[in-house]
Amino acid sequence: MLWKIYFWLIIAISIGSMFVEAVHGPVIETTDTVISIISTIGLFGYVFNKQLLSKSFWKFIFIITVIEVLAYTMLDVLNDPELGVGGMIFVTAFTLIIMYPFFLGLYRYGFRKQNLA
Repeated sequence: MLWKIYFWLIIAISIGSMFVEAVHGPVIETTDTVISIISTIGLFGYVFNKQLLSKSFWKFIFIITVIEVLAYTMLDVLNDPELGVGGMIFVTAFTLIIMYPFFLGLYRYGFRKQNLA
């Protein structure tokens, strides 16, 4: 039940973020959007116990998603001089806390022992 609530919360945050002004340029924003959509589909598969594509595909997407979230977060905090060190630490920690269940769900989906029905 909590996974389903988390999934819909992520969907709401994703939809809300589409209305925020793009700061990093069209290439980075498009790349982030594509990776986010694909990884959210993987989270959907995990949460609702649906077999979508292969396990090896989701292993790859898990790794790409972790790298992308970390890189995008670092890009955000390093490009905002008003944050200061404390702000950088807070934003990074907050992002990782919010994204931990997302990473865990993708990990479990890609690295599960058996295929889903």
